[in-house]
Amino acid sequence: MPQVFIRRARYSDLPELQILYKQLSPTSPQLSPERADPIWQVMLNDSKIHVLVAEQGGLWGTATLVVMPNLTQNGRPYALIENVVTHVEKRGQGIGKAVMAAAMALARSLGAYKVMLVTGRQAPEVHRLYAGSGLRSDAVAYFTRLEPDTVT
Repeated sequence: MPQVFIRRARYSDLPELQILYKQLSPTSPQLSPERADPIWQVMLNDSKIHVLVAEQGGLWGTATLVVMPNLTQNGRPYALIENVVTHVEKRGQGIGKAVMAAAMALARSLGAYKVMLVTGRQAPEVHRLYAGSGLRSDAVAYFTRLEPDTVT
């Protein structure tokens, strides 16, 4: 496999990212360009948000790292990884591993004392990817999905 290049996402990456995100969450409605663009601008301009992409003649994988300021742990931030996906045509080729390694290295370079990732996916290959990236599943995670308020 030719080498994959990991870099920070650019404004022009949005259409290819939306293809990846649709593969990650097929039942989630895809945002229109008019709705996605302002959100994407905010993400690109927020110094705490780092969208990483794997490029190899196209975008084949991505992960988002959010590094949050913190008043504990001697002021060291903590990090969250979200929206990890490799294009269906490229799975099993090490792209996800490369993106996760880059996200972990970036979190470390930014001084994060821990990195968290929560997944609802049950696929063994997904869990192998996360464990192989240095994440452990020996903690208990609590979360809920919040539905938007509806105005009647």
